[in-house]
Amino acid sequence: MSAWRKKVTLFIFAVLMIVNSMGGVLAQNEAGSGLIISPTRSELEILPGSSSTIKVTLSNVSGVDITAKAEINDFDSDNETGQPRILGSGSDSKAAVSIRKFLSGVGDIDLEKDEKKDFDIGVNVPPDATGGAYYGILRYSAVPKNQSDIDGEGRVALTASVGTLILLTVPGDIREQIQIESMQVRNDGSPSSFFTKLPNEVAVAIKNNGNGFSQPFGRISVAKAGGGEIYSYELNNTDPKSNILPASTRTFVDKIENITSPGRYTVTANISHGSGGEILPYSVSFWYVPVWLLIAILVGLLLIVFGAVVIYRKRFRRSRKGKKRRN
Repeated sequence: MSAWRKKVTLFIFAVLMIVNSMGGVLAQNEAGSGLIISPTRSELEILPGSSSTIKVTLSNVSGVDITAKAEINDFDSDNETGQPRILGSGSDSKAAVSIRKFLSGVGDIDLEKDEKKDFDIGVNVPPDATGGAYYGILRYSAVPKNQSDIDGEGRVALTASVGTLILLTVPGDIREQIQIESMQVRNDGSPSSFFTKLPNEVAVAIKNNGNGFSQPFGRISVAKAGGGEIYSYELNNTDPKSNILPASTRTFVDKIENITSPGRYTVTANISHGSGGEILPYSVSFWYVPVWLLIAILVGLLLIVFGAVVIYRKRFRRSRKGKKRRN
């Protein structure tokens, strides 16, 4: 290897090492929020005119004395994964379903270095509350008491907020209704109905048309044409089950296996929700034809065409010879 190639190789190696070390630092920075909160999700059902409490624990892991600043935010769904999309004040208001009007005891919390505090947040539902789903997120962010620990934005350096999702159901006139918007078979996130690589996941998009939280469930089955079932799984099989917010869509993505041979396959879903009285069926089909088989088919077709051309030419020559003899 020439000297200049060695230098280029060493330079590239050094750059990769620097990028790798920076990636490690960034990962550590994203992980350190300065605060730990528990629980990260609270689900309650409270009758109109009744109250309850949420027991919250905050731990200060910032390394300095702080004040945990409290903030209540409305949020929406991203209509894909179900992750909350926090809404800024005054934009895309969710006042009709906001949890903020039910909460009491929300305030800033002083925490010394490495201190942990337990406290209660009240949830009070007035007698005239309309039945349905209400939700929001209670967030805390760390502000150091010592000015030398503050960055330009007045927060602990590299700090992110932590929060607990609050999902409240008020019994009453609750309408339960869902629909399966789509079901896709995918290979590493790419949907299709014809695969040359093994498909490995199914994505089911379900919309909540009701006014309460929906926790769909059901059985997904994969079967090969001319054969039987080769794989199955339970949708939304977690504890607790994942919710779909009212007027939102959530896509449930799960792995599938055992697709080993070429052919046509069908994925069938039977989805239910609530008490399970209604079952929604849905099915899609796809083909799996690996590249080697496509090449074999193409070669076979070329051989057939080539053979047909050869036969045609032989017959054409024979017919011309016959005509010359008759002439």
